[in-house]
Amino acid sequence: MATDKETLRLENLFGAMSLALVDKMERAFADETGLGPRAVAAIIQIGSEPGLTIETLRRMIALSHSATVRLVDQLVASDLVLRAGGIEGDKRARSLQLTLAGQALFDKSLTARRAVIERAFKTLEPEETEQLGRLVEKLLPALVDLGDDQDVVCRVCDQGVCDQDRCPIAFMS
Repeated sequence: MATDKETLRLENLFGAMSLALVDKMERAFADETGLGPRAVAAIIQIGSEPGLTIETLRRMIALSHSATVRLVDQLVASDLVLRAGGIEGDKRARSLQLTLAGQALFDKSLTARRAVIERAFKTLEPEETEQLGRLVEKLLPALVDLGDDQDVVCRVCDQGVCDQDRCPIAFMS
């Protein structure tokens, strides 16, 4: 089946928009927090789910175990994250929690993310926003593979506003 020129153009625009959104978010994260994208993702994940282990965090931010340990070491040294006691009797599996400074960066990160997205959404009329919502709920599962990819896609999501009963990714498994 041949794809017509207009469809190819739309696919190209969709790709460019997706990259523009990621680029703007990463720049906003750096401007607001001084941290790179993986560190911000770690802060957001730990802030959204206090008590995560390094292994769970590793899967969510798509890093190797050793790279995640190094990242957590940096966040601990910067007084953003605390390593708490062992989980379920395993002293090696320590839970991660944000410090007060880490919580402040968590809040700044989500605010920066929201500002970037609001910049795009403010160009839409209310009915266009509703239509886009339906389309995104249909498109997103096509871009996400089952398994760890499901967590990685949501690495900087605002879990506080996420309606898990309607999450198109949560229903993939």
